[in-house]
Amino acid sequence: MTFLERTPIIIAMSRTLKLLLLLLVLGRSALALEVKGTVQSVGGKPIFEAIVLQRATGAKTRTDAAGGFVLDVQTKGTIRLEVIHPDYLESEFILPVKDGGKPVTLVLMPSIRQNEEVTVTALRYPEPTTKVPAATTTLETRTLEEGLAPNITEALNTLPGVAPLGSGGFSLVPSIRGLARNRILLLMDNARIVSDRRTGPSASFVSPEDIDRIEVLRSPSSIFYGSDAIGGVVQIFTKGAPEGDGVHGSFHAGYGSANASKSYGLSLSGAKKGFGFYLSYQNEDGDDYQSPHGRVPYSYFTQGSLFGKATYRSDRREVAVSFLGARGTDIGKPNKTSATKPTWYPRENQNLAHLGWLEKGIAGGDLTFNAFLNPNFLETKTQKVKNSAVSQETFSRTEGMDFGLQLNYGREFGRAFRLLGGVDYFGRRGVGAANDDTYFDSNGNTTKTTSETPYTKGQRSDIGLYLSADFGGIPRFDIVGGVRWDRIFQEANPGGGTSPQQYKYDAFTGFLAASYRLTDSLLAFANASRAYRAPGLSELFYTGVTGRGFIIANPNLDPEVSANFDLGLKWISKRMFAAVYGFYYKIDGFIDRYLVAESTYTYGNVDDGRIQGLELELEVFPLTGWKVFGNFTAMEGKSAATAVPLNDIPPLRAHFGTKVWVHKLSLEVSGTIQGRKDTPGPAEITIPAAEVFGFKASYDFGRLSAYLVAGNVFDKFYLARPDPEAMQEPGRNLIFGLHYDF
Repeated sequence: MTFLERTPIIIAMSRTLKLLLLLLVLGRSALALEVKGTVQSVGGKPIFEAIVLQRATGAKTRTDAAGGFVLDVQTKGTIRLEVIHPDYLESEFILPVKDGGKPVTLVLMPSIRQNEEVTVTALRYPEPTTKVPAATTTLETRTLEEGLAPNITEALNTLPGVAPLGSGGFSLVPSIRGLARNRILLLMDNARIVSDRRTGPSASFVSPEDIDRIEVLRSPSSIFYGSDAIGGVVQIFTKGAPEGDGVHGSFHAGYGSANASKSYGLSLSGAKKGFGFYLSYQNEDGDDYQSPHGRVPYSYFTQGSLFGKATYRSDRREVAVSFLGARGTDIGKPNKTSATKPTWYPRENQNLAHLGWLEKGIAGGDLTFNAFLNPNFLETKTQKVKNSAVSQETFSRTEGMDFGLQLNYGREFGRAFRLLGGVDYFGRRGVGAANDDTYFDSNGNTTKTTSETPYTKGQRSDIGLYLSADFGGIPRFDIVGGVRWDRIFQEANPGGGTSPQQYKYDAFTGFLAASYRLTDSLLAFANASRAYRAPGLSELFYTGVTGRGFIIANPNLDPEVSANFDLGLKWISKRMFAAVYGFYYKIDGFIDRYLVAESTYTYGNVDDGRIQGLELELEVFPLTGWKVFGNFTAMEGKSAATAVPLNDIPPLRAHFGTKVWVHKLSLEVSGTIQGRKDTPGPAEITIPAAEVFGFKASYDFGRLSAYLVAGNVFDKFYLARPDPEAMQEPGRNLIFGLHYDF
């Protein structure tokens, strides 16, 4: 064949090659795929008539009654979808091309509060809030992200009945209805968080960035959790693997103006065929904060954590193994004597390992097992300053090994009856404290050193058996009741001696509650319970220096035993949630602190402590995308025998505000009013009233979200707590945050 004869063939092949190259380029630039899946709420409810949109191409569809959708898309490498519904926050989802043929689940956060969808574990099993006969509040991860709070206490600060406790700074602890100091049980994925600090555990070492949600139960809960839950429970649930297959990540950074605080962190998560992981590193640090009257010394802090979790999920089994290593460094404890007696925590180490195992369908029910281990220590350093020179330095260290086991079985008998029972064990081993004093001359030379051992070989064993039942077989009624028995044993060698002192106590607790649906929207409930708290190792055996002064132990303390009564009305509709709660607690043997000398305290039992109060809560959506909210708390507490006020009862507090969403922009204005505290407890002072206002804004760019929080916008000078060592609160503070998903 001659060249001329081959020319048409060559031209045809050339044209074919060009066409193939063109198709290849077009294929790379725009790959056609079919995406199918469902759109649902955080509670798993299908969302009807949601718009699923690929904005780049204009392709869109609507979900059916089951929340399902099918959409043909064009993509270059990732699938970017937007989902829009008037009752939910507009959200963007990024899917890998390799997952284009797999069914996906897209979850929307409600802009109108869907209370009937919120599920809590207040009764130790998942239950809609509408059926829980107690006051509960849930904070979701989106709310935590928008608030930019550096720790758990600040995240809970505006909830009804919740107030911060302590002299100030990073390590404040939450109180609920005037009860704190180891009366509030803090749990992280069902693992107990304890502390030998006098104010109790703060969980400040848990980064809000690693939290999926926080459930706050504002009712005594000894029946479900034993000692330390006499005032309620704060349950922290950490993030885990994503629902769908694939690998995801996020990065966040923030800056606060009042204390030059800096936060940053990176997390990765992924899942495939039921197996998943979540890995996170978070860091937060800040200098001394500025109040309207100037710098507050020793309010600085540094906190870092590494958190990892591995999970497995199937139709019959859920397993999670996690580890949190948290390190606090130079956490200041600001107080009024910081100039002459500064105090700070040089190091705090937490090493919490946890195993959770759920087996479904065991003899028709679910079997749950939890185990945790946490070796930890806390260092405290206090100096005495005279003529601008350090004359004495005291170093204290407390340490111990905390661990626990929990096994419970629950089964539903039809739809009307549920039975739950189990056993749990909480222990502490190797708990001890050591103090070293160093004295200096005017030139800074060491003149003398002394050592003391407040106690050694401290241990605690707490085993509990419980049984509860939930009956809903009567129309509109739901009845819940239960009983529990605990045996507590504590032992230590005071002063480091060889003769141990022991403390034993058997506790019997019970709970009975009923709820009645007056209308489809209105629910009434009442509950009565017996709760208790055994004094801790530090209250019984620790005599020595603390972060707030000197404490004298009392090994003869009686346990606290309470009778508690709660009443409540909840109005729950699509556009409004309103509730009113009344509570009355009668606590025999209430353990309180007493000031016996300057900066020196001891413990004693109050014959008959009484706490009573009222809470109001409101959340209204007048229009889609517009929310008005508020809550109000008023309470009083005193000894019925002497009429002396109890410590830690917060003054009247009201929090209120409004929030609007405009597409991907949200704006919120809020304020907090605190009444005058004119009935201080025996270890408190009177404080004046205060009004503080703040502002929040956020914008969702897609993968990137930007946040702005303005606190105390009018630079108000005020005291938030009647603690005699409490410092003034931060002045005007602007916090900027960025969150990027990839």
